[in-house]
Amino acid sequence: MMAPKTDWGPTCSIFSFDSAITMRLLNVETYELKDIRQNVKYAILSHRWYEQEITFEDLNAAQLKDVREQSPQLEKIRGACSQAKKDKLDWIWIDSCCINKDSSQELTRSINSMFQWYQKATVCYTYLTDVELTPGTHLFEQQDTKGRKYSEWFERGWTLQELLAPRHMVFFDKNWELIGTRAELANDVSRITGIDAQYLVGGETFRNASIATRLSWQAGRRTTEIEDIAYSLVGILGVQLVPTYGEGEQAFQRLQGEILKTLPDESIFAWTAPAGKLPSHSRTWASDQWGLLAPSPDCFKNSRDVTINGPSKWRPPGGIATTAEGVKFPMPKKDLQTTPTWINYVAVFTPPFLGPILWLAVSRYLHSHRKDFPLTLNCWRKNELGKLKPVQVFVSRDTKGDQLWRRCRCAELGSTDKIPSSKPSNGQQGYSDIMVLQPTGVRWPNE
Repeated sequence: MMAPKTDWGPTCSIFSFDSAITMRLLNVETYELKDIRQNVKYAILSHRWYEQEITFEDLNAAQLKDVREQSPQLEKIRGACSQAKKDKLDWIWIDSCCINKDSSQELTRSINSMFQWYQKATVCYTYLTDVELTPGTHLFEQQDTKGRKYSEWFERGWTLQELLAPRHMVFFDKNWELIGTRAELANDVSRITGIDAQYLVGGETFRNASIATRLSWQAGRRTTEIEDIAYSLVGILGVQLVPTYGEGEQAFQRLQGEILKTLPDESIFAWTAPAGKLPSHSRTWASDQWGLLAPSPDCFKNSRDVTINGPSKWRPPGGIATTAEGVKFPMPKKDLQTTPTWINYVAVFTPPFLGPILWLAVSRYLHSHRKDFPLTLNCWRKNELGKLKPVQVFVSRDTKGDQLWRRCRCAELGSTDKIPSSKPSNGQQGYSDIMVLQPTGVRWPNE
């Protein structure tokens, strides 16, 4: 495993992905793989992986041509190729057999290109192996083979980008019977996934949603490999990441670091976690305290309505940045003030030699004993009256010093009636950089 340079792990390499990047495609007639660089029309398959999938190493054209050879895995590939032929397409891409996972370089390239491949496909076939359509019934009015009201496909991490990226998507049941197009089923898919129907039209429309909203779509989804919860999000979030299998949940921390380098979207901090549900770690913090970066996409479950379309609060250039310790955040100095107005009057009306001393003593006492401070983010959510209000998280001072902080009250997001100023107040001098620490020595539940 690559040695991490900081607590965030290895940084992202720079890849170049042009529109005619080499793809390994499967010929729908011969069942043979071919590396193709020029732009060609192709279908792409979205499916739920099961045990003993036919991989790059296992693919055998003769076996696929021999109809006497029967297995669900073979029938999946045959069915997809058959449908592509009906659509007059010569090529199809299937992740299970078109990626050589023994090559780390190819795997990295594939993970960072996959969203683009789904987006450029002529059509995406979504194959629901656990659904058998009964004539006269609606897909979402019947149970699948495991008693669910909908397919397990909707619960997997990788299928989120496969749902959002394609220009045109068609759903099929286990027998390759047509269920409907994504456009026709948009309202039902929206109800199941929590993704607004306006984002289920393909293309780039979903990028209008905030980072918090996009991460909320991943909440509750699962992957076989822990790291894939993060890796499956790179296309949706518009970043690139070097996969390092074995790093576990640290992958999601690295992903958030890459997001902060690329996108000025502070909704990434607008997450919640119930007290006692955060992973344990080596810092002596309370059970509702963490850093600004979330431990898991599940923490964004209730952040679906957070938007970045509002009056932005000015930030000093280069203000927010990740470091080995945590996140450096520029906080308005006035937000750190704890001296109440009344103490100013007391100081004025006391003897000259006592006033300043009294003011300083009370100010320091209140500052050191205040438990938490609101950190107003450049993101908003509507209140019960439909009015946009800036979202706040809460931070408290770390015992090591005035510049080191931690997030507290992680089970809640606050809001304020104050309209943030889009113009600098006292410029950079009006801000003080604070370091919000991330936990160290994190012990994840599965460890």
